[in-house]
Amino acid sequence: MNILFENSDTYLLNVFLAYFCFSIYFKFLERETSKFTSTLVITFVCGVFTIFCMSFPITIFKGNLIDFRQVPLVVGALYGGRKVALILTGILLGYRLYLGVPNFHIAFLLYSSICVLLFLVIPFFRKVDCLKRKLLIAAGTSVVSALITSIAVPLLSPAVFTLDYLLFIVIVVILQTTGVLFFVLANEKAKKNKILSNEIKKLEKLKTVSTIAASISHEVRNPLTITKGFLQLLREPNLSDKDKTFYINTALEALEKAEATITDYLTFAKPSLENIEILDLHEQLISLKNFIEPYAAMNNVVIEMKLEEDVYISGEKEKVHQCLINILKNGIEAMPQGGKLKISLNRLGNEATVTISDTGVGMNKEQLERLGTPFFTTKDIGTGLGTMVVYSVVKSMGGNITIDSKPGKGTRFSVVLPVAPKSI
Repeated sequence: MNILFENSDTYLLNVFLAYFCFSIYFKFLERETSKFTSTLVITFVCGVFTIFCMSFPITIFKGNLIDFRQVPLVVGALYGGRKVALILTGILLGYRLYLGVPNFHIAFLLYSSICVLLFLVIPFFRKVDCLKRKLLIAAGTSVVSALITSIAVPLLSPAVFTLDYLLFIVIVVILQTTGVLFFVLANEKAKKNKILSNEIKKLEKLKTVSTIAASISHEVRNPLTITKGFLQLLREPNLSDKDKTFYINTALEALEKAEATITDYLTFAKPSLENIEILDLHEQLISLKNFIEPYAAMNNVVIEMKLEEDVYISGEKEKVHQCLINILKNGIEAMPQGGKLKISLNRLGNEATVTISDTGVGMNKEQLERLGTPFFTTKDIGTGLGTMVVYSVVKSMGGNITIDSKPGKGTRFSVVLPVAPKSI
């Protein structure tokens, strides 16, 4: 028991080093990497772990030292392959030679034997899919390799073989096998989690596609049904010119609504900019204010503007308009009883900030967190595509959005965009 406490710091250091090294490899498992990169990473991790283990051995009793050098050797070989097994054996023997430990020729023969054992076991380990069988193969390999190094010494020097040394061998086998099994189990679990994560991502994509299809179908079918109905009514022979004009205008309005829905979807699906030009943001906001003002007046909303001049951005005019109109329209619709819509433009350094605030119903914390996610909307009627378009366009321009809102006190959108070289 005293020996355990005396070496507790060294033991914990070995455990920490093992966890640190293999956690790096587990992180790489989460990424899509090539076979060469994966082999390189596991060789590096196990090689470093081997050197750490040999640098900080644990004294058991009567000068007998134990370390976990064979744990990274076995684990690295099983998952990295024969080349990794050969490289790790070379690292182990090379570092042992560097440390100046005597009887190098014996160590060379022992670890060469272990390397041959690994060469024979690796193909069987890789073919097995069952976790229990993998653990059984790994445990058997670990026990045999530990016995090779532990029993070979008393065979060469019979005087060393005592009851204490037999206990030492048992401790070595137990600790090494436990370490190998732990990392094999952790590695298999990490691989399984990666597969499950990929499957979940695929299912989420399929769900999003199906939701988009259903939503677009619904939003486009309704106006097309209206258009079809009024066009059929135009066949009536006794229609007055007034009725014809009304039917035609209603059908055209429905088609425009369908076109707007499709435009929103295409902008979200392909947010990249194509026809980029230098835009005077001051001029664009005045133009948008004039465009949206009749709609604001219909909803008893007053628009106030405070704009800084000579602020330029680089972007696609139509998408910038679509993005800002969506925010302005949402702000107006958030004030069903009327209110005030404030638009401001400021420049700070190399960034231009467009702030659009309303005095409407506002949003709670949960609604703010979900804003911009697929098909979430605070309106009774809507697809949520408009807000998604805003996020997509701003992101494609290298900007960002911040939103402040409180229920009953209104919402403030702040769109931050990089200014164009012309205005720097």
